[in-house]
Amino acid sequence: MKELQKENKNITYTLRRNESEKIKDRLNIVISNILFGVIMITILVAILINIRMAIIIAIGIPTAFVMGVIYLYMWGYTINMISLVGVLIALGIIVDDAIVVSENIQQHIEEGLPPKEAAVVATKEMAKPITIASITTLFAFIPSLMISGNLGEVIKLIPIAFCALVLASLLESFVFLPIHAAHTLKTKSKTLSWKKINTLYSRIIHFFMRWKKSFLFLFIILVPVFMIWIVKTSKFQMFPNFDATTINITIKADVNTKVEESLEIVKKIEADLLFKKDDFYLRNVSSIAGYRRDSANNSERFPYVMYITLELQKIKPLNFVDKYITPNLSFYYDAEGRTREDKSQQISKKINAWLTKQNYKEKYNLLDLSVVERKVGPIKSDIKIGLYSNDYQKTLQALSKIQSKLEKIEGVKSAANSANYGIDEIKIKINSYGEQLGLDEGYVGAFLSNMYLSKKKTTTFDDKEMLDVKIESSNKNIYANFKNLEIPLKDGSVVALSEISEFEIIKSVEKLTKDDGQTNFYVFANVDSKMITSTEVLEKIDPFLKQLQSEGIELTFKGENEKKRELKNDMIMATALALTLIMISMLYLFNSFKETFIVMSVIPFSFLGVLLGHNIMGLNLSMPSLIGALGLSGVVINDGIIMMTYLKKSTSMEDIFFYASKRFRPIVLTTITTIIGLSSLIFFPTGQATIFQPMAIALGFGLAWGTILNLLYLPVLYGFANRLK
Repeated sequence: MKELQKENKNITYTLRRNESEKIKDRLNIVISNILFGVIMITILVAILINIRMAIIIAIGIPTAFVMGVIYLYMWGYTINMISLVGVLIALGIIVDDAIVVSENIQQHIEEGLPPKEAAVVATKEMAKPITIASITTLFAFIPSLMISGNLGEVIKLIPIAFCALVLASLLESFVFLPIHAAHTLKTKSKTLSWKKINTLYSRIIHFFMRWKKSFLFLFIILVPVFMIWIVKTSKFQMFPNFDATTINITIKADVNTKVEESLEIVKKIEADLLFKKDDFYLRNVSSIAGYRRDSANNSERFPYVMYITLELQKIKPLNFVDKYITPNLSFYYDAEGRTREDKSQQISKKINAWLTKQNYKEKYNLLDLSVVERKVGPIKSDIKIGLYSNDYQKTLQALSKIQSKLEKIEGVKSAANSANYGIDEIKIKINSYGEQLGLDEGYVGAFLSNMYLSKKKTTTFDDKEMLDVKIESSNKNIYANFKNLEIPLKDGSVVALSEISEFEIIKSVEKLTKDDGQTNFYVFANVDSKMITSTEVLEKIDPFLKQLQSEGIELTFKGENEKKRELKNDMIMATALALTLIMISMLYLFNSFKETFIVMSVIPFSFLGVLLGHNIMGLNLSMPSLIGALGLSGVVINDGIIMMTYLKKSTSMEDIFFYASKRFRPIVLTTITTIIGLSSLIFFPTGQATIFQPMAIALGFGLAWGTILNLLYLPVLYGFANRLK
């Protein structure tokens, strides 16, 4: 017993150690990406302006981080992978305020003001527009907290961490940065000349101003058409897949299988998997009989179910960041054991093909043998269809038919159902011959119960305790003997049970699930999102589902389909609130409906960048994409506010050229630094951070396209709306 307890403690310690290693790996990846972003932004500012300004901005980033962490601590939030992803997403955006303020200070120094005076004048000049710009960013992200249920719980820490850092950045830009700038920036400091690129920008904007009516007409027509076309050809999935560290195999045998037999089956499969250990990059294989989690993550405890957990080796460095950045910038990086070359999705496909090739289903009479990958959030199965009717036998038949149709669709990785079948039931009905003999179901039933149910005959004692003596038929499980059982008649003769009755074998279930007072059975499936989405699968089987409904079977759609409906309603409310708050803040800043709507017109057009980004990166649209697009509405407005603050001073077309060129450098700088801050998450996501890659793509590509809008479309529209000449 002591040895067993010691072994269990060792197993527990190993599991905890492995879990600790996984957590460290995840944190290492995100932290190294944050440090990489800080370094790249600092180098970029040093190249594009000068080293002194880069130092000022670099000092401001950790200052903002410290203030943000204090805020999170005070409100009871923890530093974890999701909050760090929020920091990573905010990294490029939080330096925007610092860049705009410091760049404006630099411009005043270049115009001849002393550094201290330039710091005061430039900071006052940008105080109102930058504050409103930061508020609009907050207004864009805060409504995402309105997303309800478990979906909201998954992402809520991102807007919270993001908003904390934006507020900290605002404070740092107006309090600490001017002090640093006054003592660091010098009149004689050399800055990179932007004269040539400013001249090029001036020529481009002159060209579009010359053809402003044609440009605006084509722009307003072509961009929406292009967006609609991309949306129609795009696919949507709730969350993107990510590289997991474990893969599970869920198994269900025939209902008559005993737990000892299940253990033998799962041991044999486990042993076969260990022979393929190197091919599948397996670090550890563990199995259990009598318990499993099915494809929809439901727990089952029956003698005939089994579960195998495959722990994978650490993945090899697959990209530039993994090879050179993470090992050098991580605190706990461990290079040992990184042998895996394939992602978990590829390994799952290989294991699934191998299991099929081994013919385990037929060999062990298995009802379900599925490879299950980890999923993020509340959606554990991509497709989940509930069936209900008054005749549950009819429902069970429909359940099997839907599952069969799903399994035949290319791209469906696994399909199963929630019907836990029990031992088959035999219904007996006395036929007309039996009735002529004077028999009925009550008489026959009483006789059968005496024959087949165990009966207590007496009680006895042994040397320890009292014992019940029971007897039962040794042939009770033989169907042929049951059919030929002799039933005694009142006249002393006997007749075979099969002669006096009709037999009907029906399926029985061990467990019934009720939703809203109705007994429901579910069929669920998971899909390969690269090949097909859950929506497309449902469209393919829609005619058959309608046929079932016409036959009286009620259907409910859960899984990703249900969450999409919930998300749609939440996103409509969040978007409406975000746009309303942004509009109110800009009305306060500009005191003009015309100027407010000119700037806000950039928002819908900027979504083209979101769609293009997902197409370029080969990703489906997802929930993080929508959160990123919502946040983009506030981020892209920042540059528009900075541009409009200067454009509104214009009284002629020449003034537009002058003021637009004056804002060219800070707008380009803030865009580049934001994209650089997001670049590691856009191009080199690893592990669970992949979940938030679509959010970074939406912000990065959307902002890149939005910058073009703010530099070209916005000045042209302003000139046209005010009829400047």
